[in-house]
Amino acid sequence: MVRMALSYWLSKAAPKAWILTLFLIFCTGLLVLLHMQLNNWQVGFYNHLQQHNFAGFYHALVQFALICSILVATSGWQTHVKMLLQLRWRQWLTNKYITLWLHKQNYFHMRFLVKAIDNPDQRIGEDIQLFVTHSLSLAVGLLRHLITLIVFSIVLWRLSGEIRVSLLTAEVIIPGYLVWSALLYSALGTWVTIKIGRPLMLQNNLQQSNEANFRYSLIRLQEYAEGIVLCKGDTWEKHNLLKWFSSIVITQLAIIKTTKDITWISSAYTQLSTVFAFLIASPKYFNGELQLGQLFEISGAYWYVHSALAYIIESFGKIAQWQAVTNRLREFYTQLRLLQSQHLASNTSFYNPDTLITKELSVFSPAGHILVNKLTLALPGGDSLLITGPSGCGKTTLLQTLAGVWPYFSGQMSCPPDGSVLFLPQKPYIPLGSLRAVVLYPYKHVSLTDNKVEEALHICKLAALLPRLDIETDWSKNLSPGELQRLSLARAILHRPKWIFLDETTACIDAAMEAEIYQILKEKLPDAAVISIGHRDTLTSYHRRILKLNGTGGWSYSEQPQQ
Repeated sequence: MVRMALSYWLSKAAPKAWILTLFLIFCTGLLVLLHMQLNNWQVGFYNHLQQHNFAGFYHALVQFALICSILVATSGWQTHVKMLLQLRWRQWLTNKYITLWLHKQNYFHMRFLVKAIDNPDQRIGEDIQLFVTHSLSLAVGLLRHLITLIVFSIVLWRLSGEIRVSLLTAEVIIPGYLVWSALLYSALGTWVTIKIGRPLMLQNNLQQSNEANFRYSLIRLQEYAEGIVLCKGDTWEKHNLLKWFSSIVITQLAIIKTTKDITWISSAYTQLSTVFAFLIASPKYFNGELQLGQLFEISGAYWYVHSALAYIIESFGKIAQWQAVTNRLREFYTQLRLLQSQHLASNTSFYNPDTLITKELSVFSPAGHILVNKLTLALPGGDSLLITGPSGCGKTTLLQTLAGVWPYFSGQMSCPPDGSVLFLPQKPYIPLGSLRAVVLYPYKHVSLTDNKVEEALHICKLAALLPRLDIETDWSKNLSPGELQRLSLARAILHRPKWIFLDETTACIDAAMEAEIYQILKEKLPDAAVISIGHRDTLTSYHRRILKLNGTGGWSYSEQPQQ
């Protein structure tokens, strides 16, 4: 996953990515050099104050204003470029994940994996954004502190001189003792922070899942509001939502405790570091080896070295969250790649645009149970087939197999070509957007005249919707079930598919409307093959071929005389 994320700098977008990255590196390095100039500036400034030199004091202020002006401008450009790079990287990465998720119906097949992926919407929508933001923030921070460590360690080493330490009878000379003091102090603080804060990474990972589950429960409550209110399920839903939220509370309490412990360490470490440099350098100052300006220069240089070495301590919470979202994205990416490597339905199917053929076709459940055993049939274009049988016998699964989306089967079959198939389910899928876009779905860019669209809506008795054709809303909540069925029928008339699959389409409508739907399909799409699932006896009269499943893998096939 990390390799794919970094491949942004090797993609077609690489030139822009590298321009932004190099400019960001340049700004980061320049900021460190400007801070070094400000630290060196302190020597003259405090010395001028100590010597009551007004001219030197005034000159130092002018110098300060010039350095700060460049620093402020550079900071602004660094922020601008970093945010722009974040946006471009997220845009590229989101496109990659969406492409993988939708490739060969991966979003459908993922539900059958042994380890199902929870909340792919959050992983694509939120986790990618957090991954990109934290990755760049941590990377830029690491670069800045690395440059800072190198530059100011050199300065601190130059200012340290030597210190003589008596050990028993020997005297040891330690060059650059201020640098070694900073390293030891920071190493101790980092070790303690990592030891105490290690649980925070696991807690953040768990909390990401808890938040996603709670959000999903809220979305489902809104989606099924009508059914819940009719069932008087308010109390149950409240209990369910509070149960999910209690998981968030429990995990957050653990995060709070760990964060409190880290804050104690970090705060004590930071407060002590403000005087640590003065304590270490004070012997030389009181011996007259250092002037006041040099003491402040040492203090400033030490602060920058300490800040660079304390980067892990200060960023531990962000690192923990970054690792959590990285693990979730890596898991998601691994499962998507696993699906790509599997041999799905297309591997055992062949192409025949005119006839739907099955040869010794056996359909299985994800657990391996046989639903349909060795089915052999041929359905030419323009013909009709009704699939019946008891509930749970595998009718919908067989329909999905014939449509080329169910992966668990053996034998051979001819899958209908892309663009020639249309499903009319019991509850049609209605995308968000204008009514025109809903009717044209899924072929958004198909060119149809307004007259064609209006004619289809008239045929399906939806002429009252014509004035609202370009209004964007959630049409699934603004139309009745019967209107939604007729809307999907209008979609079939406009797209003129060669293969139409009806999955319990007429189960919730009256016999008169059922007859009307099949009559319209027969008149307007005479060359289309119609494959239906249903239990009603009335459906038999609309189909020439009948396939009955018994629920144990067995089946029987019959044909009726052509009318």
